[in-house]
Amino acid sequence: MDIYAIFVYLSIIVMPDGEIKTLSMTVDQCPTDGQVQMLHKPMMDSGEIITWAARCKRFEIPLNIPKGT
Repeated sequence: MDIYAIFVYLSIIVMPDGEIKTLSMTVDQCPTDGQVQMLHKPMMDSGEIITWAARCKRFEIPLNIPKGT
């Protein structure tokens, strides 16, 4: 069994009507705080979203992947 490291990015946004939307994806590396701010700030400034939160974390997952796949 091998240990594989993956980074998972999660973004949660609150729409003006109160609806909560989420986005999660695997990424090659976690974005910087500045990159995340640049993504969400224009949406906050325009009123497209009310608020947001985002996190990125490295996970180490044990996987048994057969050789040759």
